[in-house]
Amino acid sequence: MNSDFSMTLRLPVAAALSTLLLTAAGAHAQQEESDTTVVQIPPMTVEVLRAPTSGALSPFAVAGIDLAAAPIPTGGAFLADALRALPGLEVQNRHNYAVGERLSVRGFGARSQFGVRGLRAVLDGIPATLPDGQTTLDHVDPASLGRVELLRGPGSAWWGNGAGGVLLLESRAPAPGQQIDARAIMGALGRRELTARAANGGDGAGSPSSSVAVTHLRWDGFRTNPLAGGTYGEAERTILTARYGRDVGAGTLRVSAVGLDLDAENPGSLPADSLDDPDRSAWGNNVRQGTGKTVRQGQLGASWRGPLASHTAEVAAWGVARELRNPIPGTVVEVDRVVAGARVAVGGVVGGTLDWGAGVEAEVQSDDRLNFGNDDGRNGDLRLDQSERVRGTALFLRGGTSLGALEVQGAVRWDAVAFRVDDHFVAEGDPDDSGRRTLDALSPSIGVMLPVGSVGLFGSVASFLETPTTTELANRPEGSGGFNPDIEPTRGWTAEVGARGTAGARLGWEIVAFRTALDDELVPFEVPSDPGRTFFRNAGTSTHRGVELALNGRLGAGVAFRSALTHVDARFDEGPTEASDGEVIPGRVPTRFETRVTVQRSAFNAEVDLSWADEMPVDDAGESVAPSWFRTDLRVGLEPLRSGGAVIEPWAEIGNLFDASYVGSVTVNAFGGRYYEPAPGRTLSVGLRVGFRP
Repeated sequence: MNSDFSMTLRLPVAAALSTLLLTAAGAHAQQEESDTTVVQIPPMTVEVLRAPTSGALSPFAVAGIDLAAAPIPTGGAFLADALRALPGLEVQNRHNYAVGERLSVRGFGARSQFGVRGLRAVLDGIPATLPDGQTTLDHVDPASLGRVELLRGPGSAWWGNGAGGVLLLESRAPAPGQQIDARAIMGALGRRELTARAANGGDGAGSPSSSVAVTHLRWDGFRTNPLAGGTYGEAERTILTARYGRDVGAGTLRVSAVGLDLDAENPGSLPADSLDDPDRSAWGNNVRQGTGKTVRQGQLGASWRGPLASHTAEVAAWGVARELRNPIPGTVVEVDRVVAGARVAVGGVVGGTLDWGAGVEAEVQSDDRLNFGNDDGRNGDLRLDQSERVRGTALFLRGGTSLGALEVQGAVRWDAVAFRVDDHFVAEGDPDDSGRRTLDALSPSIGVMLPVGSVGLFGSVASFLETPTTTELANRPEGSGGFNPDIEPTRGWTAEVGARGTAGARLGWEIVAFRTALDDELVPFEVPSDPGRTFFRNAGTSTHRGVELALNGRLGAGVAFRSALTHVDARFDEGPTEASDGEVIPGRVPTRFETRVTVQRSAFNAEVDLSWADEMPVDDAGESVAPSWFRTDLRVGLEPLRSGGAVIEPWAEIGNLFDASYVGSVTVNAFGGRYYEPAPGRTLSVGLRVGFRP
């Protein structure tokens, strides 16, 4: 089935199902309220632009989700569950803890075979994105999140080194008073999850507040082991999240800490002729070579924000330590990493109309990398021994003003990212591959917003720089050390226009159209001599264009929804090979639709998620695609039972309610046609939350 026909046929089916559900829920809700009742859409204040502002007045495409207000507790299994129906964001859930979920915004990020690329992420003020642009989200606990914001489009002028946007993640803030909370989830595929949280929100009047949460997860997985029986794809993960805040001087001090312990197996991707296997078997060579990942990570950050003389000021510092052991086909990778950074910014208002800010950032990243041959999962012969150093320095300036009814915001940022590699593996026939590279760019952006009645019209233009990561530079097809001198950073410009508004007091909407022109977009590939290992090369030029539509609101008392439709046409103008010229860039779903409907009643709460994805190209030449799919998820919880200061809340969730068979993610340009990572069938989990307020 071709992509156009698939979209024409299946998208209306998804829309019709969601409309029927919303209509039925709304009709029932209206029986419980009078026709004169007004249901207000709660306003949203966004901070991702570094200057807190109302989302309705932003000249850039920004969206947010208040997870703390969810009627059913959020589990800690997958980040995709917390980010559902966030406009512009595509999450491909590999259901594979060894490589993580793939996040893509406007087509950026799909090149990643593990972790996240092209999208900057910040957790509780600490960058989850390293100075080289690599992002790992293993340490993010979905069960502890309270708020999410997404800036779509390049965040270079605001945060640096990213083409797709910025994802801002905030842990749940403690409510006033003391709270103790425990949640347990048991379910299919050997899912066992326990979260314990203690918090003290103080008296809510500037007194110290603190919280600490620990989530432990065990997961057997669903990919069968073709060599020994059972499953291959097990994972065990423990995440500790802590935060502390108090008033210091006239400002606020915030300290946050995160710890991660993860051990996971990687069952690998499959060729098309294996997708019909009901066992969804792991790839035999992955099992033989013990592919997977072991990570130990700790991070600590502190920030102070408040008035300083006649200005506002922000001072922040952070540090991250990470140990990684990563057996992949043919190679065992070991990396010891230390990252440190600091940011200082000041701002103010001039003449009562010009809101300005300026600052400087500095980060250092130190990696000690060892590569060994993979001897059935054990370390074989030493093949690479090198130290990699990255130093990022940035200066930024932002400003905003009103010209009559017209709101204008702009920013400019200068980034310099210096890479250095010291090759310690020098032998006869293997020369010293040490070297240095410095990549820099000046990235301006400007956006305008004009209210016209109840509609806000906005538009922006921005440039960006996206550097290759140390891992992408270090992976060289010929097997030598050092950094690949043939890989260049991706540079480009993007423009967007949009409108947002409300329909009455119950419906909010936004529509955005964008176009991005890129030079040297990075594309993954594999080689016959080292199948299963990913290398990278630059395309010549490429263009991303698309439309994003978001709807959110309420249909009556206790019935709410949010929906997002995203269409991205990303194509090579001049691809990495002649056969790819003019083809769709692989790894991105051209059209995706998601909606979440929430129903709150006196006896129960319910959430229904409907997701539809178009066919997805998986190779540069456009010869193969992952089939389109439609999935439904259901969560139902009883109204919390309260007695004194205690609360008991049970719930159940069914993933993939109609047992759809589909591809959750893909490995782009995989050797031997092993593009596809299957998703599990229907799953059932039950949960229980017990809380107490002394």
